[in-house]
Amino acid sequence: MKRVISYILIVLGFSFTLFNSTPGARAEAIAPEETPVTSVILRSIDIYLDGEEAPLNYAAFIDTWERAVISLNDCSLVFGTQIEIIDARLLLRKGSIEFLLEEGEYLHLPPARVDENPESTVKLDEFYLPMRFVAEQLGYTISYNSRAGAIILRSSDYQGPDPQFAPPAPPQLPANLPRWGSLAEAPVMAELWPAEDIIGGYYTSIAGSPASRNHNINLSCSKLNGAIVKSGEVFSFNHTVGQRTAAGGYQTAGVIVGKRLVPGIGGGVCQTSSTLYNSVLESGLPVLERHAHNLRVGYVPANRDATVSWGTADMKFRNNNPYSLKILAQVYGNYVIFAIAAIR
Repeated sequence: MKRVISYILIVLGFSFTLFNSTPGARAEAIAPEETPVTSVILRSIDIYLDGEEAPLNYAAFIDTWERAVISLNDCSLVFGTQIEIIDARLLLRKGSIEFLLEEGEYLHLPPARVDENPESTVKLDEFYLPMRFVAEQLGYTISYNSRAGAIILRSSDYQGPDPQFAPPAPPQLPANLPRWGSLAEAPVMAELWPAEDIIGGYYTSIAGSPASRNHNINLSCSKLNGAIVKSGEVFSFNHTVGQRTAAGGYQTAGVIVGKRLVPGIGGGVCQTSSTLYNSVLESGLPVLERHAHNLRVGYVPANRDATVSWGTADMKFRNNNPYSLKILAQVYGNYVIFAIAAIR
């Protein structure tokens, strides 16, 4: 099962309770009258143990709370545990290791009907355990390859390599894309970064743009791609990209000076900053500094541009999240594409 199964609908005859991944933390019960049809599977996953794919009797998946969960039966199969149900608690044993999962620390799916899909059949178990918690209690290291949809487990005495996955095919952009827009409106663009937890993004077109201008946009994007903004930190475009000079590789292209378009070193970089600015807005981050051009530009909507100039005009924002952020930037086809990813 090496593909995404998105939004698989499970119709419940009565309510059930979903639990957070941290043991002891409980999510609210979902009332049947509020959500008569509920999706619990965000993405199906495969499990690899010590470099080999583990056979599973039931579906393992990332649930809508973004937890990797494994069925009770497959937990015994994969980890070699003995599991005993004591009242509402689960007792797990393996050798000298023994621990409990209290009610509220695992997922219980009462009898449910899986929505029939002619192309795939998802077989669910009644009990699902938080995979990271169980693995770490038993001394395994665990990682998640989101691109391949795979959980990778390593036992303490395994010294071999991790499984290798073929790179994904590059995304095929629709032919009728607008000149600009959010990644929410063109989610195919997020496939450029399949392993990232993207919270927002934006794209703009460079169709018909001169080669020297496109060169400057590519160069400035390369300076921004992969930049980390820590929690509470202020990001500065100028500080990160640096001064745009010929010695730094920038070429002459059109720049707006006052109300005129004139040749200048680094022309086109303002499309980079404007695309990033709109990505910041799409991600709900507070903008601390932004300047508009004196002329209307054609690559973003009105009042959504952000001009930059070394020593005078900058574009700054703050990461107000409790986790770090990563800036992703790429010129792909005829588009400048930016995304903001969470590092949780």
